[in-house]
Amino acid sequence: MPERSLQAYYPELARIGAETRMEAGGILWHEGDRGDTVALLLEGTLEVVHEPPDGEEVVLRTLEQGAVVGELAGTDGRARSATVRATTPCRLLTIPAPDFRLLLRRRPDILEELYWLQVERVRSLTRQVSKTHQRAITDPLTRLYNFGFFRERLAIEVDRAAQTGDLVSLVIFDIDHFKKYNDTNGHEEGNVALTSVSEIIKSTGRRGDIIARYGGEEFVALLYGATRQEAEALGETVRQTVEGTSFAGGPSQPGGRVTISAGVATFPWDAQSDEALVKAADDNLYKAEEGGRNRVVASAAEEAAAGATSHFS
Repeated sequence: MPERSLQAYYPELARIGAETRMEAGGILWHEGDRGDTVALLLEGTLEVVHEPPDGEEVVLRTLEQGAVVGELAGTDGRARSATVRATTPCRLLTIPAPDFRLLLRRRPDILEELYWLQVERVRSLTRQVSKTHQRAITDPLTRLYNFGFFRERLAIEVDRAAQTGDLVSLVIFDIDHFKKYNDTNGHEEGNVALTSVSEIIKSTGRRGDIIARYGGEEFVALLYGATRQEAEALGETVRQTVEGTSFAGGPSQPGGRVTISAGVATFPWDAQSDEALVKAADDNLYKAEEGGRNRVVASAAEEAAAGATSHFS
C-alpha cells in the first residue's frame, strides 16, 4: 500500500526548497550522514536501505511520488538512520532542515501529516518483522515450530523449571517405516502424511505447548508442567489417532496402516539438563521402535520429584 503523501503541501514546501535530479543508482545520503536536509520525491522511485557493518544490506521500504524522506533527522538534527538511493531517475525537492523546522512550527497540519506517516511506517515495519520472525522459527511444510526454535525454548523452560520446581516433559514421535511410505507412494504423498500427522499432534496438545518438527519424519512435543504420565497419555492419544486415520498410502504399510512410535521423558525425573532430557526421550523412542513400533515408551525410573507441580489439564 502506498505511503501517505505530502505532495498536497508542495506549494508551501517549494517556497523553501529547491528541485534537484538524481540518476538511477545515485545516493541521496548514507546512513550516519548528517541530517541537514529533507526531501520530497516528485518523480521516480527511492529505496530506504539499512547497511549493517557485517552482513547483507536490508531494503526497509520503497518510496514513490509524493513521499517525504529524511524528516526525522531533519527535525532532530541527528544522523541519518538509513541510506536512501534512487532506483529510477528521480526529481526531488530538497529542503534545508532549519527551514523545514520553522515551517512545521507555522503549519501544525503538516506536522500532523508527518505523524501519521510515521504511524504507517511503524505498523508496516512491525508486520514485516512479525512475518520474518515467524518464517525464521517455522517449518515451511508442516507450519509447526522448527528444530532451532524448539531447542531454544527447551533450554529456557528447563532453566525455569529448575528454579521453580516444575516439571518439563518431552514426547518425541517418529512415523513408523516412513522411508517405505515415501518410496512406495512418492514424496508428495509423503508430505501429505507428514502434514496430517503434524496436525494430529498439534490438535492433541494443550494450548501453549511447543509442538515442533524435530527433523525428517520426527516430531516433538514440549510440555511444560506435565508429569510423565500426562505426557505418556498425550503420546498414546496421538498414537491411537494416527493408527485410526485413513492415509492414502496406508494399505501399503506394514500392518496395512500408518503408525507412529513415541518416547517420553520428564525433567527432573529422567534427566537433569535439556540435552539429557532429549537423549532420554530419544532413547525411549528407540526402545519403542525396537519393541515392535506403534507404541509409546516412557521411563520406569522412580519419580523422586513426585511433589512437583503439574499444570497439565
